[in-house]
This record gives sequence, structure tokens and C-alpha cells, in this order.
Amino acid sequence: MTDHDWRARIDALLRRQHGLATRQDLLAVAPAGIVDNHIASGRLQRVFPHVYTARGNPAAGDRRLRAAVMCAGGLAVLSHTTALAVHGVRDHAGPVHVTIDETRRRAGSRDLVVHRRVDLADADRCTVRALPVTSLPDALVDAWPLLPRAERRPTLVRAARDHHIEADALRRAAARRPNLGGHRELVLAVDLVADGVQSELEALGVLKVFRHRSLPRSRGQLALACPDGVTRHLDRAWEEAMLAVELDGAAFHTSPADRQRDLHRDAVLASMGWLVLRFTYAEVLRDPDGVRGKVLAVYRTRVAQLQSA
Repeated sequence: MTDHDWRARIDALLRRQHGLATRQDLLAVAPAGIVDNHIASGRLQRVFPHVYTARGNPAAGDRRLRAAVMCAGGLAVLSHTTALAVHGVRDHAGPVHVTIDETRRRAGSRDLVVHRRVDLADADRCTVRALPVTSLPDALVDAWPLLPRAERRPTLVRAARDHHIEADALRRAAARRPNLGGHRELVLAVDLVADGVQSELEALGVLKVFRHRSLPRSRGQLALACPDGVTRHLDRAWEEAMLAVELDGAAFHTSPADRQRDLHRDAVLASMGWLVLRFTYAEVLRDPDGVRGKVLAVYRTRVAQLQSA
């Protein structure tokens, strides 16, 4: 066969495989000498160890991620911060992370980090954009120690809210990684999700004010079916006192329309016997003791009123 014929066979292989081929794939369609000549001449360019693409067709985006999985081989999945990017939780930056079965050995590279996991065959995995990837709860837990400390809890809380992740799924994933760096903080973050926390500001409010030992335990995001047919969720609620606290962010609840909506919401809740206290996040963070004192005073009054009714 001529060099043109070998080149055509290699090009056909690349077209069948999203523009990517391992060295083993290439040797199945051409002799080693031809493959090595294509690599040496730059016709084939290395993406990751033993994975190649054609010159002028660089592996970027999902193709680069697919190349990483091909390099790892076997039962491999995208994981850690790479999985978070595939799930749409955060932008991808840095090396590609893949996880393989604990029984296998595979070296990584500067742009590829290979993790080994003993229970990979039974782990929660899924396919996103035709890419094998760990489930989002597993990805959030795996990525926890890799994220900057200030981004860890906000990322987990936001992902749980936006992707409707149940706290139990996060608990199971965390339980499988008892030796994970920052595990105690991870468990606390998952507990906040279970308590209905849906933002970092709300997490700070709960930790600074509403979980203080001086206050009875409250529930977050308590769902109430209202007489107008709307189910409303209370930021914090003490059911025994029929007392709710709503936390207003600085960027919200400032326009006349927002204020009117808040008044209507409070009126509907009042018609059901609920009293609503409103605080801004700025108040909660600046004066947690003052906010806590106000809530406690109203709580005691409400309990006394309901007991005497």
C-alpha cells in the first residue's frame, strides 16, 4: 500500500472516533512504522499519552475530555472538578480529572490527573453529552478538597438548589469518602442543604443566628399550602410558634413591586395565623446578636399567646 493509502485508512479511523485514536487503534489499521512516521512528521499530534488527533484538528472542549477517557481506558469516568464542569456547575479549568478502578494502574500527565477508586463499578455514574461522568453528588464530594476553600460550600449549596439534589444523595456520597480532606466541613454543608439552605448568604445567617443555642431549632424552606392555592416556602420557621423569618437580600425586595409582593405574601400567611419577621442579610451578618434577640423575644411571646388561646 502507498503512503496515501495508509493515510486514508488512518483518516477514516479518526472520522469514526470523533477525530481521536489511541496508539492501539492506529496499529489496528496501519503498521508501527507508518504510525510512528505520522507522529514524527506531525500528521498525528498527541493529546494525552497514547491518544492522538490529526494535525489541524486540535482536541478541545468535549473532544479533549473524550481523549482523556480514552487515555485512561477501561471503566473510566470523568470526575472531580471536570465532572462539575460537565454537569454545568462551574467552568472547567486546569487538568482533566478521570477516575479508574482501583485494581488498575494508569499514569497521568501534566494535563491529566488519574484517580483510583475501589467501588467504581458500583458507583453512581451517568452520561452527559455522550461523556461518561460521575454523578453530580459524587462529583461535588470528590471535588471538595480541590476547590478553593471559599468556593466549597457555595458551590455545593448552589448546585443542590439548581440541580434539585437531595441531601441524602450528598450524605451517601460523603459517607463513601470518610478520609476526604475537609470532611467535617463537607458534612456541615450537607446538613445545611438538608435544613433547606439555598444560598451562601442563607448559610451564614443560619450559622450565625438561627442555630445559636439560645434559639429553639427552626426549619428551613418549610412548605405551606396557602388558601390562594400557592405553596409558599418560608426561609426559617418555628411551627410551634407559627413564626417565620424571611431573609431579604440587598439586590431584592427594594422596588415597589417587590415590596407589594412581600406585603401580599405576609398578609396571606397572617390569614393562616403566621407572623412574619423580615431581616436583610446585612442585618444578620452585621448584628447577629441583635437579630437573634429580636427573634427570641417574639418567639417567646408567640408561644405564650398560642398556649393561652
